[in-house]
Amino acid sequence: MNLRRQVQQLLPLLILLMLAGLTIWLERATRIEERSSSGKLRHDPDVIVDNFTVRRLDETGMVQHTLSAKQLRHYPDDDSTELDAPDLIYRGKLSPTHVSAERGLLTRDGKEAILRDNVKVRREASAGNPEMTLATSVLNVYPDDEIARTDQPVHITHGRSVATGVGMVADRVKQTYILESRVKATLERTRRP
Repeated sequence: MNLRRQVQQLLPLLILLMLAGLTIWLERATRIEERSSSGKLRHDPDVIVDNFTVRRLDETGMVQHTLSAKQLRHYPDDDSTELDAPDLIYRGKLSPTHVSAERGLLTRDGKEAILRDNVKVRREASAGNPEMTLATSVLNVYPDDEIARTDQPVHITHGRSVATGVGMVADRVKQTYILESRVKATLERTRRP
């Protein structure tokens, strides 16, 4: 009988301890973690610019190239910048060259633009030099150096000449387009006067 009496006295204390433990567990299980509201942990844009244009000038003050897009979005978590419908136009002493795509990404320092989806390049015709067009799916452009690279299939037309290949390095200043592999070409014979 003595044991029964001790259990009866300890039963309310055991129930209280069990309720306290259950309360602590429930509080921790339903706690909402407070996260930093600085935006550094989320991939949300901190800057959105619609219909923008940026011009780069050379040392004489002449426009070297112009970059425009329908929309620019900057993300602070990885310092990336996305572009919708980017359009890059090179000017200067050479024939103007237009580079466009559906999407683009600028690197942190702005030294490289990665253009994706329906990338088109068009160099305007000049005296004795017909129009040149280029199409690919991805193009890494280095605007200050006027160089572009891709490892994707490329289709180039120059007047009536047509060339295709996989991978390319283009240098606008040297006016060279080097196809790296699987090259096929039909070249128009130029007539000399």
